[in-house]
Amino acid sequence: MATASRTRAATPAPGLPVAAILHAALFAWLASVAIQQFDIPPVAEQSVEVELQSPAEFEAMTRPKPPPTPPAVVTPPKAEPAAPESAALAAPKPEAPTGPVPTPPPPAAVDGMVHPQRMLSQQVLADPRSRDARAMLPRLAPDERIEQLCGLEAMGQIHDWQRSFEPDRVTAYAMADTKRAGQVLTAEGAAFRSKQHWYALRFACTISPDLKRVTAFAFQVGDPIPQSRWEELGLPAVH
Repeated sequence: MATASRTRAATPAPGLPVAAILHAALFAWLASVAIQQFDIPPVAEQSVEVELQSPAEFEAMTRPKPPPTPPAVVTPPKAEPAAPESAALAAPKPEAPTGPVPTPPPPAAVDGMVHPQRMLSQQVLADPRSRDARAMLPRLAPDERIEQLCGLEAMGQIHDWQRSFEPDRVTAYAMADTKRAGQVLTAEGAAFRSKQHWYALRFACTISPDLKRVTAFAFQVGDPIPQSRWEELGLPAVH
């Protein structure tokens, strides 16, 4: 009996190899599944190119780049002011007056008298209304002729000086006697009539040597003469 038991113990059980085979097969299957799920592709080898550089080239490559330089601002040149001559050439020239330029009245001299540069007695005598005066002058004495020529000059100059006056008669000795020195007749107390009013007048008149024309004249118009004095001074209101 005892021998039989040892023999059974030494002989493997009939189901053990099958279980081991099954376990081995299951393990192999699990291993293959695990390998398939975690299959890692092989890493391909890569080649790296290496370039040898000198220390100076390496320093130049690693040195930080300087900040970019801002672009230069170009200031346009200031325009120079035009020269006075250029401005004068560019400025339009004033147009010349088309109408006649009025002649301003001659200014009074230091002596208070007006000294006109243009004599007018010859122009007055040339007027048709002076026909009787032209015919009478050659028949007068020298003093009277001088007085008449100076009176004509006075009427022309007073009207030319102030157009509001329209002298039609001059009396050289109305308020004082006249004085004559050579060809110069001076009247300090003369009077003239304009628009039926009498005004005080003084003048100095120079006559040419032939006693035919006035060569210089100066005058000053005074205040109106009151009408109450006209008869006293022999000043008629009308001709």
